[in-house]
Amino acid sequence: PMMFGVSLDFINGGYSIDSPTALWWKQLATAVVFGLGIATVLTLVLTPSLLAVRVWFSTYMHALGRALSRITRGRSSRIAQDSRLFRKARKLPSTEIQWVEDKGTGPAQSSPEEDEPEPPLPKGRLRAAE
Repeated sequence: PMMFGVSLDFINGGYSIDSPTALWWKQLATAVVFGLGIATVLTLVLTPSLLAVRVWFSTYMHALGRALSRITRGRSSRIAQDSRLFRKARKLPSTEIQWVEDKGTGPAQSSPEEDEPEPPLPKGRLRAAE
C-alpha cells in the first residue's frame, strides 16, 4: 500500500490516498518493492538456469560427439582411436624421468673397475635414454 500512496489509519479506521505521510514514504517503498522483485527473479530464475547450462552443454557435446563418431565410421576412425588412447593415457599413473649423468666424459676415463652397478630405479620411474 505504501508504494501506491495508500495510508492506512489503524487508530480511527479507514485509509487515505496520497496523504503527506504516504507521499513521504512512496519513493522508499518503490525502491524496496522493485529491489525485492529483481532479487526474487535472480534467485528463482537466473541462478538455476546458469547452473543448468553446464549440464545442458555437456549433454549436447556428448550427443554431438556420438553423432560425429557415427558419421566418421565409428570405432574404426582415427579420431575414435585417438580419443580412446587419450582416455586410457589419462588413467595411467604419471611417471618421473630421472637423468643419470655419466661419471666420465669419454671412454678413456672410464675403466671396468670404476663401473659400479647402478641401483634399481623405483617402480614407475624411467631412465632417460642415452
